[in-house]
Amino acid sequence: EQVNQRKKDKLINETKIVVGKTYWQIILTNVFSFFNILLFVIAGLMIFAQYYSGLLFLVVLIPNIVIGLYEDIKARRLMGKLRVVTAPKVVVIRDKKQQEILTSELVLDDITYLTANRQICADSIVVDGKIAVNEALLTGESENVYKNPGDVIYSGSYVVSGNAYARVDKVGADSYIETIQDQAKKFKRSSSEILKSLKGMFRVIGVVVSIFAVTTVLFYYFSGRLASVQDAKNMIRPLSGSLVSMIPAGLYLLTSLSLAVGVIGLAQKKAHVQDFYSIEMLSRTNVLCVDKTGTITDGSMEVSKVIPFNKHDLGEIESLLSNVIKLIGDDNATAQALLKRFTLEATMKAKKVLNFDSKNKYSGVTLSSGKTYVLGAAEFLNLSNKKQILKEVEEYSTKGLRVLIFGESNTPIVGNEFNNELSPVAMIVIQDHIKPDAYETFKWFKENDVAIKVISGDNAATVSEIARQAGVDHAENYVSLEGMSNEEVKEAALNYSVFGRVTPEQKAIIVSALKEANKTVAMTGDGVNDILALKRADCSIAMASGADAARNVSHIVLLDNNFDHLPEVVAEGRRVVNNLQRTSSIFLVKTFFAMFLTLLFTIISLATTKTATENIVYPFSTMNMYPWEIVAIGIAAFFLALQPNNERIKGKFLKNIFKKSLPAAAMMIGSVLIVFAFHMADRFEWGYFGLDDFNDATY
Repeated sequence: EQVNQRKKDKLINETKIVVGKTYWQIILTNVFSFFNILLFVIAGLMIFAQYYSGLLFLVVLIPNIVIGLYEDIKARRLMGKLRVVTAPKVVVIRDKKQQEILTSELVLDDITYLTANRQICADSIVVDGKIAVNEALLTGESENVYKNPGDVIYSGSYVVSGNAYARVDKVGADSYIETIQDQAKKFKRSSSEILKSLKGMFRVIGVVVSIFAVTTVLFYYFSGRLASVQDAKNMIRPLSGSLVSMIPAGLYLLTSLSLAVGVIGLAQKKAHVQDFYSIEMLSRTNVLCVDKTGTITDGSMEVSKVIPFNKHDLGEIESLLSNVIKLIGDDNATAQALLKRFTLEATMKAKKVLNFDSKNKYSGVTLSSGKTYVLGAAEFLNLSNKKQILKEVEEYSTKGLRVLIFGESNTPIVGNEFNNELSPVAMIVIQDHIKPDAYETFKWFKENDVAIKVISGDNAATVSEIARQAGVDHAENYVSLEGMSNEEVKEAALNYSVFGRVTPEQKAIIVSALKEANKTVAMTGDGVNDILALKRADCSIAMASGADAARNVSHIVLLDNNFDHLPEVVAEGRRVVNNLQRTSSIFLVKTFFAMFLTLLFTIISLATTKTATENIVYPFSTMNMYPWEIVAIGIAAFFLALQPNNERIKGKFLKNIFKKSLPAAAMMIGSVLIVFAFHMADRFEWGYFGLDDFNDATY
């Protein structure tokens, strides 16, 4: 009854979804762009002059518009999906029972039950329990924030550890995240050089086309050749021929089609591309940052050895660990491996629980008996006889094994940290499982000039050895970032290949430092703690099984969670961009050809206005250009775009295409000028070459 009343009062968690451009804005930008308006005007002039055969260029223009509309509508829908609140369902307590409902059905004062890896979908107040929350999407800081009864938790943040009941305090547009929603969910396009280059080039071409058009019309007007409607119609034929030839309308279409074909190809390789132009950034990648777990190893772990300290009984240790692990309640890969090994029934009760924290690298529990037990990385624990223990830990770490220390203390846990001295009880050795295809994957990247940076929160020596076994180049060159300043991390980013004990903030600093060194950086990640680094990378790649937030900020999502497919994905990107550069050169040959000849014949026409018996104008109509455009450009470009090409992308996009198109345009211009010279010789009786026998309609 209360729920129904709140729905009537519109106290429900529904919000207006803002997804960037409206459909009307999409139509305006794609249908009424500068080039399109120019081509529509030219088409109108052709219809006025009854020059219908020249309208064939609309066959290119219309698909151009359709593809542009499709891309923007697709982006709009993607932006809608990229809302920060992506968890579709939430657990609530109604009528004293747990129910799972859609987040949009939450009402004010609902009691939600929150556990690790759940996203908070409405501003709430904790009423019972304790949780560690990650607010990276709201604040940009990935450090966990601990919430106790009475504390406010905000929609868009994630529960990292612990569990709690919380009362919904604000819903819909009143929630905190709605005030920053536009920024939080904004669909971020890749910083594509192709996109920027094409836009800049089209602007320049547009200005040049406009100048030529205005100059030609003014020349005809002031020379008295626009005295009648028929004169205007006669002018339209050469004018439209030069203007349409200068506009590389097919180039934009080809770019869209090439990228679309690339997206389809990547989809077949189980990679979902969220932004067409991210294909280019992926193909230009020369540094790939990866995590150990899920990339080099498959995420599965097993306890290989338990080594007691100080003559502790192995049976007692087994019982204690079974209780402690279950009472802490963590649900990460390490906890899963421990639960498989220590399976005794829990008989003890917890007084205070400290869940695992990616910053502290340990978890713990104070029992009702008053004893405290802590489990974590030796480097982060205040252990008695720590120096000797670290030596033993290092022996296993250099073999690629992970080591946890289980310690006890008579001091209770207070707050969110435990810095008191611990007496070591046992050392637990855990083994990661390296993926069978990891070696071949890293071998491919090495052969294709892509440097690998392995970034992990684990012990640096352990990560180094596992990376070495997997075939990562320079894996022996490793460093621990524990306790390093930001400046030291930036320096280390350029000098090492393997990084251990890395915090989420340090991940982002490494990516930024590599970019500042003019590297094109791709980053793989699957957790909330990877968000900052993923957002800073040139191309971000997430696993489909990862956190929703990580997927949403990434350009590419690997649907089968298989890192081994990444070489195929990079190769597909290289094929698309390399072939696009080759085919773009073909299109620009015609543009440069038309620009030069239009300029030349404008000058000749101005110079011979008073002396020539007939006006010398741009000699080609749109119909004259179609055989060249369809056969030598369109068909050739189509097949070139589909050719295999795995070369690394080098140089700037514009420079690469100009290097090929300008010499070819010069050859075409030279050929035409030779023929024109013979024609002029016939016309002015400098000699006879027979070219003047052809009438105007023929050429």
